[in-house]
This record gives sequence, C-alpha cells and structure tokens, in this order.
Amino acid sequence: MGLFHKDRNQGSPGGWIGPGQSMPQPGGPGARPVPARLRRLDAAGQGGDWLRGALRLAPGSLLWEPGAGVHASPVELAAATVVPGPALGRQAMVTSLQTPVGLFQLELDPVLFEMSQELVAGPPVQPGPADPGPWA
Repeated sequence: MGLFHKDRNQGSPGGWIGPGQSMPQPGGPGARPVPARLRRLDAAGQGGDWLRGALRLAPGSLLWEPGAGVHASPVELAAATVVPGPALGRQAMVTSLQTPVGLFQLELDPVLFEMSQELVAGPPVQPGPADPGPWA
C-alpha cells in the first residue's frame, strides 16, 4: 500500500483520544518529573553551586528533588514566593524564590514556574467518567 491510504479507523469514534489520554495529569500515572537545577542563596544574595534535580508536580505539591548522586534535601516550592533576585544578565530563565527553609534560585522561567504553582494549587483531579461538556 502507498504512503497515503485510507485508515480503516478514520472517522470512527473508537479511534478518538478520550479526555485525559493525551496529557498526563499532575501526580497521576505517566506524570514525569521536570528536570530543573536549584541553588541556595545566602543573605547577601550570593549563590552556591547549582544542583541537578527535578520538579515533581502533584496536587498541592511542587517538590524539587535532588538528582542521583546529589547530596541535598528536597525543597517544597508550592507555596514559595517569587522575589527579585540578583541581576543575572541574559539568564532570564532563573526564578528567585523565598521558601520557609530559605532563599533559592530555580533554573526555570518565572512565568512557567508561576503557572506550575497555579496548576498544583487547583483542586485534585478526580478519576471518573469523562464529562462530555457541550458535545453531549
């Protein structure tokens, strides 16, 4: 058969993607950690070494966890406050954060970080029958 052939499932409702199948829900099955580096800042705003790790999103939690071989404690960032950080020149992809355990910089765009906070702050996703919405 050639490259352009009729797919026998084309147009059939059974071949459609259902709600929630195309994108994993935060903290749900298939949710993957987002790689992100983090470093602690001292009172003078001087940063330590960047530490490899990943953000894990779950309802009510935005947890940075250190990568394999990195000796650091996880840091909860769901309630962190974005604060003005030291001038980093062209490094606009860094977000300075105040948390209950100290001041940190996260290597992530500030707008994307705030969107992640909003995502995890929403109500937990309840598994159940899909809502057909206006298509019912």
